[in-house]
Amino acid sequence: MNLTMETSSRINRVFAEAWAEGRGVLYEFEVYRILEQLDLGVPAFQFVSDPRAVDEELLKPFGRHLMVKIVSPQIAHKQKVGGVKKVKNEDPLFIQFVLERMRAEVLGHFPAGAAPEIEGFLLVELIPHSQALGYETLIGFKEDPAFGPVIALSKGGDDAEFFAKYFNPANLFMPSFDRAAARRLVETLNIRHKFAALGHPEYLDYVADAIAKVSALAYAYSFVAPQAAPFIIKSLDVNPFVFAEDGRFVAIDGFAEFQPAAETALAVPPLRREGLDRFFTPRGVAVIGVSGDRAKYSLGREIAGLLHELGRSDLYCVNARGGEVLFGEKEYPLYKSLRELPGPVELAVYAAPAQYTVDFLREAAETGVRAVILISGIPAELKYSEFAAQIGAVLPPGLRIIGPNCMGVYFAPSGNEPGLNTLFVDEKRLEIRSSEFSNTVLLTQSGAFSVTAIDKMQRSRLFRAIVSFGNKYDVKITDLLAYFEARDGIEVIALYVEGLDPGEGRRFFELARESAKPVIIYKSGRTEAGARAAASHTASMSGSYDVFRAACRQAGVILAETIEELYDLTKVFSLLVSRIPAGNRVAGVVNAGFESTVGADELRQLEQAQLNEATIAKLNRINPYGLVDTSSPFLDVTPMADDRMYAAYVEALLQDENVDCVFVAVVPHAASLKTTPDTCRHPESLANLLVDLQRRYAKPMVISVNAGRYYQEFVAVMEENGLPVYPNIRAAIQSLDAFVEFWKNKRH
Repeated sequence: MNLTMETSSRINRVFAEAWAEGRGVLYEFEVYRILEQLDLGVPAFQFVSDPRAVDEELLKPFGRHLMVKIVSPQIAHKQKVGGVKKVKNEDPLFIQFVLERMRAEVLGHFPAGAAPEIEGFLLVELIPHSQALGYETLIGFKEDPAFGPVIALSKGGDDAEFFAKYFNPANLFMPSFDRAAARRLVETLNIRHKFAALGHPEYLDYVADAIAKVSALAYAYSFVAPQAAPFIIKSLDVNPFVFAEDGRFVAIDGFAEFQPAAETALAVPPLRREGLDRFFTPRGVAVIGVSGDRAKYSLGREIAGLLHELGRSDLYCVNARGGEVLFGEKEYPLYKSLRELPGPVELAVYAAPAQYTVDFLREAAETGVRAVILISGIPAELKYSEFAAQIGAVLPPGLRIIGPNCMGVYFAPSGNEPGLNTLFVDEKRLEIRSSEFSNTVLLTQSGAFSVTAIDKMQRSRLFRAIVSFGNKYDVKITDLLAYFEARDGIEVIALYVEGLDPGEGRRFFELARESAKPVIIYKSGRTEAGARAAASHTASMSGSYDVFRAACRQAGVILAETIEELYDLTKVFSLLVSRIPAGNRVAGVVNAGFESTVGADELRQLEQAQLNEATIAKLNRINPYGLVDTSSPFLDVTPMADDRMYAAYVEALLQDENVDCVFVAVVPHAASLKTTPDTCRHPESLANLLVDLQRRYAKPMVISVNAGRYYQEFVAVMEENGLPVYPNIRAAIQSLDAFVEFWKNKRH
């Protein structure tokens, strides 16, 4: 929902009046005034600066009792100093007396010379309500530097902080969302069960209406709004909204912090996809810092050698000392500067010492280079902000930069495109290969992580592109996400992120929410120690992991909780991306009973299929000796099953219309199976039979092989042919579960 101009104008006046008084906080009654403009329930209230203003007319809106509260910009916890009292609504003189006594009691808590300023008193309607769980709800929001405003919804009341710490954290949501979306969000909350037990399912509608309206306020008065309001709300809390005995949903306390919009340095970074093609399909590549001296290590020479291996005919090597360098049988001249290059260059890869970076960029700006990968880091004598300012002073419009402090780009050769590789790891140490299954881009803030990911996925060959982007001086995570969302040939986007810059989280949330492609992410820097480590490495903010998690869930991002899970999820989504499941019914075949039990324990979104009668009859024909319990969808075929029988059981499950997806768990030590290095590539081996089934049936299938290094050739047969293989049944089932859940949510 959106705020009308009239509503916004009235809310602006509340902030303007408070700011004119020198305050960046709102009093409780000012929060009530804002909530009234949103058509949210508030108690009857009246502010008086002087107790003598209390008369019979002023007390008429209140019932038999009312609450009186001290109003002071210096007192945050009024109750602790005697600043909150329940009183009978009797003679106005009695109320005046109570207020005067309250002033004296509050001031008595402070030493001479440190007395707070008392602005006046707030008279508030007493709202009778139950304090049992479910009758009080805290709704508020706070500005996160990366994501902007974040709505918090949790149990309210005096024990809200204790409850959040020890029982259940607040539910967090990114605004803005309409009433229908708010209703869908609250339907996911556990408190719905309590509302149903109370016989008040309509309470969910009250909460949904409130968070939709608070969401509209949070979004409109934030730095992420497309049209800036005159003020930014840094935080606002209503603690709590209550379900009153008379049926109202009413706010009975409120606090807000704000500042003029002109005073915030936060902003959502603009989305810039232009010019990114030059990092992946450039015409002309120059590597700066290539040494011809084979006696010493040269990062530039490693990169130039990788580009040479790709067969690029437009490779140029630069070294200020000149000379030549030999790759294979081809000798490359070492040009002393970019100005000497005989052909056009769109991409320059800077692998020379960091202290010369700015001089290099100044030269690049004069020679038509349109994209630069800064492999080198930040000069030791400079802070990152100082280094960034120096770069900004010489950088021309339109020149794009990845880095600094990164490994750069890998882009697989395809058709007439020779590809690109700047990851500076010798192919003898780490070979990067692509295949027909390569459909994934890995975007990583850590260059070293790209190396470990390649090593983990060596046989599966998932990666069509890898970008190690480092400090994000120019090209942001969000630029890359938008670019690869639109890029043909990329079907899955995987990310390793250490920190998000101001506003970058909000842009990421918006892009990921609209992405048609699976986005899988792991974020480090979750703890305070981890955040410090990430900041020291990337010069980026880390932010609250709770907020990050909430944003991912709301946007439909697949969030990995461990590095291993990131590998597992990337594998299943990459290899099965075109095999969209019709539902969540799963069946499986194992040859060790414990794996059937463990697999069943790991089901979350998945549920056991009910095999149809035709399938059971087919299984019994395969199982003439009655060794397999065919009444269960998780078939334990025992170590006696040979390759053909094993595959026949799997095929019967794939053919069943009641089965949406299948898992196969193999303990390969059984003598009846061709799983050893000398037998596993036989056309009739279980590995090849499973590959054949995967080609003939469209249902998702995952494989678990619980064994050591001796059976890695058996695993390789399947991985090289596009089957996702895991080292244990737990990882296989969890990955399949996440895959099915993603597509289930997409359908809804």
